[in-house]
Amino acid sequence: MKPDVLLGQVRAEIAHRLGDGLVLEARLTRPDRPYPVPFVLGYAPGPDGDLTLAHAYAGASAVTVLNDGYLFLSDTKAGNGRSLRRHRPDAETELVLSPGRDVVSYATGGSVVVAAAWVPVDRADPHRTAVLLDGDLWPRSGYQAAGEVLGLLLTSLEGGVPESLDVTLAPNERLTGLLSLTPDGSRCAAGVVRFLPGGHRRHGLLLIPVADPTAAQAVWPDEDLRDAVPSPDGSWFACTAERVATPGLGPRQGVVLVASDGSRLLRPAARHPHWLQPRAWCGRTLLCVGEDHGRRRLYTVLPEGDRAEPVELSGSVGSVTVTAAEALVVQSRVDLPPEVVAVDLAGSSARTLLTPAAAARPTGRMERLSHLAEDGTVWHSWLCLPADEPAEPLPVLVWCHGGPLLSWIDWSWRWNPWPFVAEGHAVLMPDPPLSMGYGQETVERGWGRWSSEVASVAAEQVRAALRRPDLDARRVAAMGGSFGGYLALALATRLPEIRLVASHAGWSDFAAVARASDLHWHWLREYGPVEESEAYRREGLALDGIDPGVTVLLSHGCADQHVPVGEARAMYRALDTRKVDVRLMLLPDEGHSIERAANVTAWYDWVRAACAEVLAA
Repeated sequence: MKPDVLLGQVRAEIAHRLGDGLVLEARLTRPDRPYPVPFVLGYAPGPDGDLTLAHAYAGASAVTVLNDGYLFLSDTKAGNGRSLRRHRPDAETELVLSPGRDVVSYATGGSVVVAAAWVPVDRADPHRTAVLLDGDLWPRSGYQAAGEVLGLLLTSLEGGVPESLDVTLAPNERLTGLLSLTPDGSRCAAGVVRFLPGGHRRHGLLLIPVADPTAAQAVWPDEDLRDAVPSPDGSWFACTAERVATPGLGPRQGVVLVASDGSRLLRPAARHPHWLQPRAWCGRTLLCVGEDHGRRRLYTVLPEGDRAEPVELSGSVGSVTVTAAEALVVQSRVDLPPEVVAVDLAGSSARTLLTPAAAARPTGRMERLSHLAEDGTVWHSWLCLPADEPAEPLPVLVWCHGGPLLSWIDWSWRWNPWPFVAEGHAVLMPDPPLSMGYGQETVERGWGRWSSEVASVAAEQVRAALRRPDLDARRVAAMGGSFGGYLALALATRLPEIRLVASHAGWSDFAAVARASDLHWHWLREYGPVEESEAYRREGLALDGIDPGVTVLLSHGCADQHVPVGEARAMYRALDTRKVDVRLMLLPDEGHSIERAANVTAWYDWVRAACAEVLAA
């Protein structure tokens, strides 16, 4: 499979039931657009019963199904900025809200609509771009946009003039854009971020009586709150709650039910080991996802229960929506592109409805590897191989996932192993400490110990895999993005077998990145204050451990706020001074990830050419 096959597929994200058909939120690459375009695709049953495309909206996202159609956000210029529109069968779309600036998010209940949109902090000289900052130090972020912040608007599906839903926030607080409404539209939950001295921050919830927003109540439990899924009876908002980590104590996620009137909190299935996150309700049952040994599973949870029961599916769950009769799940695996599955929750049966990216399904094979370490712990990897047994041992690409609180569990459009497998490589995808789905002890082992534990265990996993006779230990490359970029470089300091490194948005100087990152608050939680904690120097990466005979590819987006691009330049200069064969690709209009299709292609071509050159037999 070639990279252009990946670029040409419908990238399914969320599916909704609409009568006998469905509505799919997806992304498509279009020749006339630099970035993948969000689409809303409507499917109806054809003569043979299969779902066929019936309508499509480009630049569309965020669907909410109604009794007579659905709402969606549209980038089509009907005024200024992103607007909220309504689709009705056999009718033109109807404009619901166009405030003059982008609608960032919205929620609806009954006939009530609450939307988050950008509003000016003041009306200074429009030519002035200077912004005084405090707390959030980035003038364009998810919380502010060059003199504007998120505000709330209230409107009705029955028409009328939109009005401001004014809520009072502290000077160090901002709305995040998270919005949810109870089904009757009477109560709204809005996400709030609080910026604290020293770069710390917290995430909470603002409960707003829509009829009296002055009575809004902030909820700040011990955990950070994200998501807010309203129960059908309007009594609860189900949230993802994350323990506020500190150096030496990692984060832990679970479910918190916040009463919609703020009167109490419940923590169902509190002892569940797999970081449950709420996605939807089916009656009184909450549907959650949680990662479990290489798969993101679907679980059912009762509000006052202490158990989470798994629903059997063949892939990892990406998104979940619910009707009275079923759940629609978009699932995938490392070897399965996203597909839409209908799940009968009563009978626990599932059937595939739509496979929009079937052309990208790989022909290779995948094995699950386990490594028993000397201390008795077991660590897992995926190994992707060509379909046929090789006549000679295969060159090996070790792929390191980002995060670091992630794991290799589902299909990736960006870090996809199969184009490389099709060219005769084996791709090893290890899950070392900090990988999700292996219990809290795996998180704790790697928390604040990226070099001493995460990199060391990953190196053991690679050494164990390279003992296989079908893998060529003389031809090994390590690759990754973000944390995976760091880990690929770290492996090159530990494994003399590695001849090539490809690090996108990686780093070596922990302290330098932590000081300048917009994720400074996360570094504080894991490593502590930069000037006080020895851990930054203890765990930081010494590039002089990379042999001068190794080829190093560094790539970086110049608009990256997570890992400032100066780190790539600094690493290039350090390696070049030591006469390492280091090569640098800068992407002036990219952020932390590579999004432009032409840039993705350029990166693939660059890395594939280096593999052919350096890993040649």
